[in-house]
Amino acid sequence: MNVQDFSATRLARAASTLSFLAGQASEVDRLRAFWRRVERFCPGAQVRLSSTPGSGRRVVVVSGWACELRILSDGRRQIFGFMLPGEVIDGRCTTSIGSRGVIALSRLEVIDADATLAGEPALRQLFSQAVAEAALEREDRLYDHILRMGRLSARERVVHLLLDLRDRMDRVGLVKGNSFRVPLTHEVLADALGLSVVHINRTMKQPRQEGSVLFKSGSVTLLDPERLAIMSQYYPPGTFMDELSPKPAPTEPAPAYADRCAMA
Repeated sequence: MNVQDFSATRLARAASTLSFLAGQASEVDRLRAFWRRVERFCPGAQVRLSSTPGSGRRVVVVSGWACELRILSDGRRQIFGFMLPGEVIDGRCTTSIGSRGVIALSRLEVIDADATLAGEPALRQLFSQAVAEAALEREDRLYDHILRMGRLSARERVVHLLLDLRDRMDRVGLVKGNSFRVPLTHEVLADALGLSVVHINRTMKQPRQEGSVLFKSGSVTLLDPERLAIMSQYYPPGTFMDELSPKPAPTEPAPAYADRCAMA
C-alpha cells in the first residue's frame, strides 16, 4: 500500500484513525519518519505485542492480513478472527504468550501507534477513542464468530464470513465492484470455520456453481450481497437486537373477564 492509498483510509473507519497522520503530513521528513517506524513480517511470522496480559502495545495494520489463533499440542489450530488493513491490534487484549497469538497470514506491515503518536497529544486522544470503538467492534465480531460456529451450516458460515470481510475491506476503500482480495487458503478458512479442508472445498463449490460467489486468483466477488446476507443471516455492524428479533404473529385479543366467565 502506497502513501496515497494509506492516507485515503483516514476517517474511513474509526479504528484506523492513525492513518490520517500520513494524510496530514506535509513535510517529507515527517512522512519518512512515519515509514521508518513500520515493522514488517513475513507470512507465518508471529507478531509479538506483549510479554504479559494488559501491558501490550497497540499497532495499526498498514497492509497485509493477520489472524488471532490458538494452536493445540497436536498441531490443530482455531482461528478466532482476522486483522485487516487499517485495523488496530491491541496488545493489551491479545497476548502473544499464553492462550492466544497473532500470526501474519500474508506479508504484513504494522506501525506502533503509541510510539508514533508520542509527540501528538491531540491525535493521541482521537486514537484512544478509535481504539475504544475498535474494541467494541471486536467484541461484536467475536459474537458473530460464536454464531457462525454454533448455529450456521457450513455454507452459511463461509458466506457469512465473506460478507464480514467485504464490509471491513470496503471501509478502507479496498473493495471494487463487490470484488476484494482474500489472501486465505482453504486450510486457513477451515481453521477459522471449524471445518475440514475437504468440507471447505465441497462447501465452496455450491455458491460457485450457483454463480453467487466467484473465486479467482486470490480474489472474491460477491455478485448478490443482499441475497447472500439473507441466506446466511448476516447483519452489518450496528444492527440492533430489536431489528433481528422475529416479530410475533398477530393474535386475537384475549376475551374480557366477563366473557370468559360466560364461556365457562
